[in-house]
Amino acid sequence: MARTKQQIRITALYCRLSRDDEYSGDSVSIQTQKSMLSQYAKEYGFENCEFFVDDGYSGTNFNRPDFQRMITLIEQGKGGTVIVKDLSRLGRNYLETGNYTEVIFPEYKVRFIAINDSVDTDKGDNEFAPFKNIINEWYAKDYSRKVRSAFRVKALKGEYTGPFPAYGYTRDPQDRHHLIPDEHAPIVKKMFEMSLQGVCCNRIAKTLEDEEIPTPRAFLMDKYGKYVANERVKHPCAWAKVTVANILKNPVYLGHTVAQRYTTRSFKDKRIMEKPEEQWIIVENTHEAIIDQATFETVQQRVTVKQPCTWENNNNIFRGLVYCGECGGRMVFSAREGRKSLGSFCCNTHRRYRGKECSTHYITLEQLQELMLEDIRRHACLAAKDKEKYIDYLISLYQKKMDEGAFVKQKELDAVSNRLKELDQIIKRLYEDSALGRISFERYTEMSKGYIDEQKQLKSDLAVLEEALYGKKQMLSSMRQFADLVERYTDIRDVSSELLHTLIDRIVVHEKEMEGDEIIMRVDVYLPVHRICWRQNRRRHEGSSDPAPEMGEKE
Repeated sequence: MARTKQQIRITALYCRLSRDDEYSGDSVSIQTQKSMLSQYAKEYGFENCEFFVDDGYSGTNFNRPDFQRMITLIEQGKGGTVIVKDLSRLGRNYLETGNYTEVIFPEYKVRFIAINDSVDTDKGDNEFAPFKNIINEWYAKDYSRKVRSAFRVKALKGEYTGPFPAYGYTRDPQDRHHLIPDEHAPIVKKMFEMSLQGVCCNRIAKTLEDEEIPTPRAFLMDKYGKYVANERVKHPCAWAKVTVANILKNPVYLGHTVAQRYTTRSFKDKRIMEKPEEQWIIVENTHEAIIDQATFETVQQRVTVKQPCTWENNNNIFRGLVYCGECGGRMVFSAREGRKSLGSFCCNTHRRYRGKECSTHYITLEQLQELMLEDIRRHACLAAKDKEKYIDYLISLYQKKMDEGAFVKQKELDAVSNRLKELDQIIKRLYEDSALGRISFERYTEMSKGYIDEQKQLKSDLAVLEEALYGKKQMLSSMRQFADLVERYTDIRDVSSELLHTLIDRIVVHEKEMEGDEIIMRVDVYLPVHRICWRQNRRRHEGSSDPAPEMGEKE
């Protein structure tokens, strides 16, 4: 009766092949495994056989479709025997493989056979099996390390190694590690142009959805059959603002290869985690750029603004630029019908807490537009008239902000470098005296200790000084680039969102102050060059009927 019951239960012939195993040749192919298992079952009289095949699944993870189907049948009492080519086909995780062969299978009275490893639980325990499982896990760990190293080498060479190209690119038919723009490149350009014009990510997403443009995930599902379980592909044109933001922040559109952005916790845990930005590998100019550098940098300032977009902000060309001079928070824009002004700014902290914290810092859109137009013209004229003198002017503004000691770093660096050379000579002479027997080794150790400690400290100071000096050189380069940029705008008649976000880092509005019968409001404007600030004082007269009329420049 027991024999008859055993024969009724399924004989599971389990085959598994991962992408890594494909490099081992035909010896571990699915067809080879099937042939071996069929022959073994026929030779030893196993009946009611059924194949369970997981093609393309790693042995370090037991969440495989057919493996789980096999385990479900076993838990239902329908499985009697499991046969595999070898232990590595069952899995390469030592603990979990051992748990199945030594705990779960015996619990459900399932016979387990690994043909090439001579494992058969009906013939007693196999002392070698646990060691074989450890070796299989070591193999998986070593192979994972080698694969990571190989991908890193490819990334450092600028080769694209990602599973799917970034939206707007496809693989070059002549070189799968090289990217070329595809039919979605114009869509990417349009997204950057809209952002440059001041359109927020949410509005861009809404526009793409209205135009029925499929999302990147929907495109991947359609082309590669991926992400089929993703709920969002049920609405293929439902763009999210985070998707737009991720595209706008991706440096791949500058023509750079960006790799090693994500990793897994270990070769066993395949959950993806993002790596810190300083650990990314970026190789510049590896493929055709879709966006130029100036546009990309300007858009980054827009994308980092966390202020939610509202539909009444159509006239707000200063979005994300205006800050309160007292609490440091952003100032919010509002526009109401029936007023002379197209809109105004006030402190968000003041509005949120109904005047209990901070003050309004009220200023109109027209006042800011007038102020920015005058100042941009002034700076453009200065740069066009005498660029070198204008750069000196920017440096003088920077010097007011920085500590005077920051501009004598070069002398300090020279002094430290000379002292390090002297210490090298002193330590070298002491070592020669010790080697020639002029002084004892103990004396050499005692005398050199102080010099070595000083040397370590000076090297640390040298690194700090070099970094500060490099920052100064970068600052001078940035100022020259800004001067080249601003001199183009000597004849502008109006300011736009694109212009403001290109030339200005932030605008800080201070609360009004009384000077006699005049109201003075100070506005600090910061350039994107190390946040250099020039200040403009604006005024208005008391008793005006308009709540915030145009203000003239203070004399």
